[in-house]
Amino acid sequence: MPSSSRQRQNGKPPDRQAVEEQLDRVTESPEFDTSQRSVDFLRFVVGEVLDGRSQMISQQAIAGSVFDRGDEFDPTTDPIVRMQAGRVRRSIEHYYLTAGVADPVSIQLPKGSYVPTFEWRESSSGALQPIDPGDVPATDPWPTLLVSPLRNLTGRPEVDFVAEGLASDLSAEFSRDQALHVFRGPVAGERPGRADEARFRLGGTIVARNDGLKLTLDLIDGESGRQVWAETFLCPEGPEQACRLEKVVHTTVAMVAEEQGFLSRHLGGESRRDPAAGGSAYQAILRYLHFDVTNDPAAFVEAFAALRQAVDADPECAVCWSYLARLGGAHWSLGLPGEVLPIEESLAAARRGGGLAPRDVRCRSILSYLLLLVDELDEALGEAEAALEVNGTSMFWLDVIGYLLTLSGDWEKGPALLRQALEINPFPRRACYGALWLDGLMRDDPAAALTAAREYAPESYFWSPLMESVALAADGQTEEAAAAAKRLLEMKPDFPERGRWLITRYVKPPEMVEMIERSLAEAGVSFRAG
Repeated sequence: MPSSSRQRQNGKPPDRQAVEEQLDRVTESPEFDTSQRSVDFLRFVVGEVLDGRSQMISQQAIAGSVFDRGDEFDPTTDPIVRMQAGRVRRSIEHYYLTAGVADPVSIQLPKGSYVPTFEWRESSSGALQPIDPGDVPATDPWPTLLVSPLRNLTGRPEVDFVAEGLASDLSAEFSRDQALHVFRGPVAGERPGRADEARFRLGGTIVARNDGLKLTLDLIDGESGRQVWAETFLCPEGPEQACRLEKVVHTTVAMVAEEQGFLSRHLGGESRRDPAAGGSAYQAILRYLHFDVTNDPAAFVEAFAALRQAVDADPECAVCWSYLARLGGAHWSLGLPGEVLPIEESLAAARRGGGLAPRDVRCRSILSYLLLLVDELDEALGEAEAALEVNGTSMFWLDVIGYLLTLSGDWEKGPALLRQALEINPFPRRACYGALWLDGLMRDDPAAALTAAREYAPESYFWSPLMESVALAADGQTEEAAAAAKRLLEMKPDFPERGRWLITRYVKPPEMVEMIERSLAEAGVSFRAG
């Protein structure tokens, strides 16, 4: 019998060899934060315990050994050790929910302590278990798009530059969506390349007007020949034409490729007409997007099952991990019945998605959202900033980034980005108006808060009447606020017991939570302990 089995049977804790072997497994795994500081931190504190120096572990000792801080280190003004401990703690949790699900030894860093603990453990069958990629079939088809230069019908050769440049800019912007496979159509003199592989084709024409150019763009489904989308843009001559062309790019990408754009609507309708087509990763994403629009419980069950199946079949599909996390996190934070995915697993799925695709703005944004829900505000803000950096000057998912920055505490950049995105994107995510509602309340502008509240997902979730009631109360409209509060209680009968917890999943400043509760109380909502 191996010594580890004898130790476990005798109730003895893991010995030095077992702990060191486990430490190697953790720190060498891509599922653990492999930054050198996190690795050095964990190795230092584990080594101190194994060498019998647990009592010597302190912020001062860690700062000196891991961060090269000298005697001048002051933990009251320098939070580096506390922040790194939090990152290591979360990385350990993530590791054991994913790659370490079947590992024999648990290394934990208890909250509020820098002294690790070691225990024998049983594998958890309910965790997010990795799958051997060799057992996975080839990935199903994802949507493919060919972006071709617009046809120059002006008779002016210099406009060829506009036609070709616009196609180049569009293909670059569409490529930010890693769920969409993009090909650029050939310009004059180039070989056709892989154009025949793309199902959808984006092109159009440029014609001259007395005051400038008229651009007509269209999206064609190559399988059916059907026109999925078309739009006309006017670009007057003059110094503003470049800005107008840039807006054409951003608006086109938003209308075609955002979550509720024409491409997902077209494919989603096709998918629902053919239930047998529901087994692919992209079909699972379409199931999620269908639920996001309808908020139908049956659509939720369908989306959850499809995403679970997708990550089981293709564990390298970052976007599917991220959407699974988003679905589980939203279900948890809205207090919906049942526990379909524990919040720890949702967060682990979000970390996995972000780890697999660190340059995907969607995956970074969803990770920020999950961190926001569980009150990891510093890390949530960092992920939102990382998503913004990855996105560059793109409008793709900018409304979400602005929303996350706002709720994570950036009350200047967040609302500004939101307004910029909403001005261009005809298909914004309605939940983003929740951040503008809160921004209006923060600025003591109840009229702006009320406008935002009425744009937020009408008749969908309890947040809609809640937001309206608070804004009306803040504006002195007492009777209207009471009517909205009544709708809130009809939609969420347990709100008096769970209200504070539900509010604080999204609203973090304590003074704003108090103001919201006070306004709801004025409207007739009595909060009860529990």
